[in-house]
Amino acid sequence: MPIAMKEEDAVKKSNSAMSLKKLVPKVLRSNSMKNLFKSKKPRAPAEIVRDVRRLLSYVDSDSDDGSPRRHDKLAQLDADIRELKSILYGIEESEPVAEACAQVTQEFFTDDTMRLLILCLPKINFETRKDATRIIANLQRQPVQSRLIASDYLEENLDLLDVMITGYEDHSVALHYGGMLRDCIRHQVVASYVLQSAHMKKFFDYIQLPNFDVASDAAATFKELMTRHKSTVADFLTENHSWFFSEFNSKLLESPNYMTRRHAVKLLGDILLDRSNSAVMVRYVSSKDNMRVLMNLLRETHKCIQIDAFHVFKLFVANQNKPTDIVNILCANRNKLLRFFDGFNCDKEDEMFDADKAQVVKEIRELVATSPVGCSGELFKPIIV
Repeated sequence: MPIAMKEEDAVKKSNSAMSLKKLVPKVLRSNSMKNLFKSKKPRAPAEIVRDVRRLLSYVDSDSDDGSPRRHDKLAQLDADIRELKSILYGIEESEPVAEACAQVTQEFFTDDTMRLLILCLPKINFETRKDATRIIANLQRQPVQSRLIASDYLEENLDLLDVMITGYEDHSVALHYGGMLRDCIRHQVVASYVLQSAHMKKFFDYIQLPNFDVASDAAATFKELMTRHKSTVADFLTENHSWFFSEFNSKLLESPNYMTRRHAVKLLGDILLDRSNSAVMVRYVSSKDNMRVLMNLLRETHKCIQIDAFHVFKLFVANQNKPTDIVNILCANRNKLLRFFDGFNCDKEDEMFDADKAQVVKEIRELVATSPVGCSGELFKPIIV
């Protein structure tokens, strides 16, 4: 190799070495390298909540333009919400610290962080929505100085329930809002508001949505509303008996969807057989139109619906003060009913079911019509085929 080329290579190597020597101190002085060797100081729980609120305010006010800045803010928000979830639920085998949970809860409700999180839910990343749902759920159960301050907060911010309920109309966030809503219904003041609101009628439509997951979630929320707070539900059903059961019968019990009918007839039994609803039950089983619906459900080919329908139908028969039209319909269908019950059995041995069926058969046999059977035409058209 020529001497000139060797000297040129030596100069290049020398310059490269000098550049590297100059570069290393600069890198070591940079913040990113310092952070590699510097332990990160843990933030106080309240500080994390304040940071979440700051980031949510940015997300709420900024246009969704896909800018790098917005992307960075959402990434920070993802990390903060994960950290809050870890505080509230613990990490792996370590239990959550009660004091830290109380600090998070107090700060969360102080400056409307919950409002911002609920309103911004459609704008945050999908995985973070799931964490946010779990945070909202946990906060409903967190005591602060022996008080569930979530209940007080929601009582003053009932409009947030409107946002969660109508969230069922957007399938991308419906399950997240539905999960939040069910946990908020733990508070009686929330359940009372929803029951008395105009939104209540919407549930009959939400339960029939074509998206199976959303419809099932709405049905779960509806069941929670109708079963958790006994006295509140009893008052609601007493005041709204006519329209509620008219909708319940036509949209749920007579729905063309098998799962809707199945869940509805089971829920109806739970409602009517609850001791708190005894007056509601007596009124329901005094209606011939209601009995027609249940008699038709007895004709179902699905045994589980038949069984649940029977547990409601038996209430019509057991009513000691049956209205005249109820008695006459039962008498008009006596033979068909007795033939039906003769072959109607549970798939497994059930002494209680057998005793109930025997009592129903006995009552039907002993009924005496108050007017000639079938004299009124369509009213006494046989229902059981």
